Amino acid sequence: MSQHVRVMIVDDDPSLRKYLSHMLKQMNYELAGAAASRKEAEEMALALRPDVIIMDVVMETRRAGIEAAAKISETVHIPIIYLTTDSEEETLTQALATEPFGYLLKPIQTDNLRAAIEISLLRYKEEINMRVYQEALEEANHLFKGIFSTMQNGYYRVSNDERIILANPAFLDILGYDSHTNLTGEKISELNYVEPGDRTKLLNKIDKDNIVHHHESDWTRIDGEAISVLENIQAYRDETGKLEYYEGTVQDVTQLRILSEQLRMSQKMEVIGIMASRIAHELNNKLTTILGYADLCNMKLSPEHEIYKYIQHIQSYSKHSAGVVQQLLKFSRKPDDQKPESFDIADFLFERREIVEAICTRSISVLTQIELKESIVFADVKQFEQAFINLVINARDAMPDGGTLTLKLSAETHFAQGRNSKIAPHGEYVNFTISDTGIGIMPAQLHNIFEPFFTTKKEGVGTGLGLPIVKGIIEGNRGFITVSSSPDIGTSFKILLPVSGK
Repeated sequence: MSQHVRVMIVDDDPSLRKYLSHMLKQMNYELAGAAASRKEAEEMALALRPDVIIMDVVMETRRAGIEAAAKISETVHIPIIYLTTDSEEETLTQALATEPFGYLLKPIQTDNLRAAIEISLLRYKEEINMRVYQEALEEANHLFKGIFSTMQNGYYRVSNDERIILANPAFLDILGYDSHTNLTGEKISELNYVEPGDRTKLLNKIDKDNIVHHHESDWTRIDGEAISVLENIQAYRDETGKLEYYEGTVQDVTQLRILSEQLRMSQKMEVIGIMASRIAHELNNKLTTILGYADLCNMKLSPEHEIYKYIQHIQSYSKHSAGVVQQLLKFSRKPDDQKPESFDIADFLFERREIVEAICTRSISVLTQIELKESIVFADVKQFEQAFINLVINARDAMPDGGTLTLKLSAETHFAQGRNSKIAPHGEYVNFTISDTGIGIMPAQLHNIFEPFFTTKKEGVGTGLGLPIVKGIIEGNRGFITVSSSPDIGTSFKILLPVSGK
């Protein structure tokens, strides 16, 4: 190791400098330079940058070597070996603060000098490697923290008993926690955001395959909102195969699932609309012919004729069927002919109060609640009136024994978070709710309530086209409609219409 190692000597004794120079040459070390004072040592060290400095502690003062070493270390990092004597214990204590790489006791022995230099160089090399490693570690840690804090997907690490070790802000946000919440040590199964049975199945699959990609499951936020998540998770094991921890990423795909369902429903409705249009036109032609012949028979037969009443039945049912055909035609039409305009929905309700009361029976009370200041919306008034009247008729039919119909207007700032928020974007809306205290809808039927030809009414009473038409009108006017119901308690239709100008 001695080849090309440059050593600098600092000592105020000329004979010792000469002696050390000779020893270094014998050991194949290169003499970088020799200094006789503190100032000269500082200047020479900065100029020559030797590999090792052998520094006498006591020169012009008892601390000259220590002070020189401290000054040099402020600018460059060079291994320094102190030359001392047994009588300099107090000075040696002071020298410890400069963290020297070694000590040589006078008189100096060749083996001791070689050992001190070689050990200093090895220690210096290890310190350099350690410093590089530490810097790389700090850089990697900084990079990890940056990714950990800013990545949009949730990240978590849990121990083999499912206790949280790490959870990034995105993971906390997905679950509805504040970004500063500390979940360390919490057990996933005790957080109640995931079904224990589903989690057990997932872990069993990981134990078998060691890694699982794109596992979709349902979670629940701390505010009770249901969400859908896509999870990637991997098991990490030690050299013996023993499980150490699980690491996973989570993506909230609630809105993607809703969009997928909306697209599927839209495509389904488009196909049904095309079929309805073709069927309606075909039936309309046949019904026109049937009604024409029935009218001719009615004109030629006297009311006393035995088949006169049958002809009237043919006319009645044909006209009823014609009404169904008209509904099919309305359902199949796209809202291209909309004429949206700004109007005051509160005034709209007051102006149609008499119509609503005329539709409802005397046993039904009609309540109107206005709980907002700004009630201007932008929609096609005629189409909205059609949807409104349809919902009022449905409410009336749901209360054959009487009840209360409530028409309520309120302002709402919508926050699209979980699955229950549907597809309405963030924004300011007018919330128009139509509620009845009728027979309600069974939970199993509620999911299909807006599907074409689905009806909860008795056979022959409803066509199952009213609510799909209502939904089409509301969504065609940039609004959103949802329904909630409880059997024997009542049903509420909630319509969100964007505030005009939003």
